[in-house]
Amino acid sequence: MRIAIESVGVLAPGLPDWDGAAAVLAGRCAFAPAPLAPCAPHCLPSSERRRSSPTVRLAIAGVEQALSGTAIAPQDMAAVFSSTEAEGAITHQLCEVLAGSREVSPTQFQNSVHNAPSGYYSIAMNAKRGATSVCRGPWSFAAGLLAAAVQALADEVPVLFACYDSPLPPPLCDVMPIVEPSVIAMVIAPAPGPATLATWEIALAPADGDVPWPGWMPRAWHANASARGFPALATLCGSAAASALLPLSPELNVQVNRC
Repeated sequence: MRIAIESVGVLAPGLPDWDGAAAVLAGRCAFAPAPLAPCAPHCLPSSERRRSSPTVRLAIAGVEQALSGTAIAPQDMAAVFSSTEAEGAITHQLCEVLAGSREVSPTQFQNSVHNAPSGYYSIAMNAKRGATSVCRGPWSFAAGLLAAAVQALADEVPVLFACYDSPLPPPLCDVMPIVEPSVIAMVIAPAPGPATLATWEIALAPADGDVPWPGWMPRAWHANASARGFPALATLCGSAAASALLPLSPELNVQVNRC
């Protein structure tokens, strides 16, 4: 199936935006690790930012980057949000509370659910089309991209896709060692338009061993499902490879070809 990529947003330590990421992915400059500044999405009123979690703010800040690169209004898009473990830090806090006083904060509970980022986004943007939340562990990027592409083509509607990962505290990080934040967001259209960055042909392919990680990427990112998207983004850069494999399961990959 063929989809059009309209715009991209990127946030990760050392990659504060799509322009910086594209330079690294195209080999125009070396990757330089740097702390990621706290995210403060402009679309959230100050009261909502205070109530939201760092994961919500991370996801929506990446989304805002993608939205800034397209003329398509958020109200005209469906949305797919994907994450390995949406809000592990708050899940950990709730487990501690339940083990003690059992008095759970309604705000904390609200932020703990997997679709909290898509909910905050939908309200802030008055986006009333369908919003889907996807979780497939380490394969969440490929699963989310596939869901977004299918919806864009089946419903003939632009789709906002965002995949994000936020650091987890111990003991959760012993199981899922996500220690640094990262988010990739993009606007997908069912057909190319005048501002389209590139067109992707997406297909399923049998998995033949592990898909290697890019050599420039810090090993600390290897637990982040969202980091699996960087090889696909590299196909959008003129001097980079024109195809990428994204793990979907132990048996299947999603193959992305720029066309």
